[in-house]
Amino acid sequence: MLFRTSPEKFWNLIAKKYAASPIADLDAYQRKIEKLKSYLSSDDDVLDIGCATGTQCDDLANSVKHVTGIDISRKLLDIAETRKVEREISNVDFVEATIFDSRFEASRFNVVTAFYVLHFYEDLDEAVRRIYEILKPDGLFILETACLGDKSIITGKLIRLAGKLGFMPLINILSTQKIEQSLEQAGFTVIEKIKFSESIDEYTLIARKPLR
Repeated sequence: MLFRTSPEKFWNLIAKKYAASPIADLDAYQRKIEKLKSYLSSDDDVLDIGCATGTQCDDLANSVKHVTGIDISRKLLDIAETRKVEREISNVDFVEATIFDSRFEASRFNVVTAFYVLHFYEDLDEAVRRIYEILKPDGLFILETACLGDKSIITGKLIRLAGKLGFMPLINILSTQKIEQSLEQAGFTVIEKIKFSESIDEYTLIARKPLR
C-alpha cells in the first residue's frame, strides 16, 4: 500500500525519469501554451497545480505577473528550481504543497491551471470546490486531465486496481462529462473546450468563476 498512502514517494522515485521524458506532442503543447497566453494578462497571479518539473510555469511566466507552481514531490520541485535558474526566470516560485494548503487563501489567484493532475484526487468535487474558492471572481480555471472513463473500460479498471493495491498512486476514473458536471456544480461556466492533439485524446477545458 506504499504509493496509495504516500503518493509523493512514487513521484520522488520516478522524478529523474519523468524529467528526461520528452513532451509527447510538442506541436500540440506549443499551440496550447499560445492559447493559454491569449487568456492571460501581465497583472495575473497564477497557480499551477501539480507543476512537476515546472515547464508550463516557466513557459507562461513572461505573460503574467507571477506563477506559483505546487507539487507534492520534493525531487520534482528541485528539478523545477534548477531549470528556472537555467532559464533566468524570476517571477516563478515552486512550493511543496497541495491545493488545500492554508497559505492559499480565498480569492487569491486570477488563474488556476491543472494539467494531468485531477485524476489523482479521489474526491473530484472537493478539489474543484477548493479551486473555485481560491480563485478571484471572474478568474479562470484551465485544466486537462486523463479521462480513462472515456477510453477502454478494462484499461481503466486495471489502472484503478493498481492504485488500490499500492503499485502506483490511486487513480480516479474520470470522464470529460463528469469533469464538466463537477465544474458546473461548483459554480464555474465552461467557456471553451479544445482538443489540441489528435494523438492525445483529452480536452483542455477553460472555465470561468462568475463575478459576484
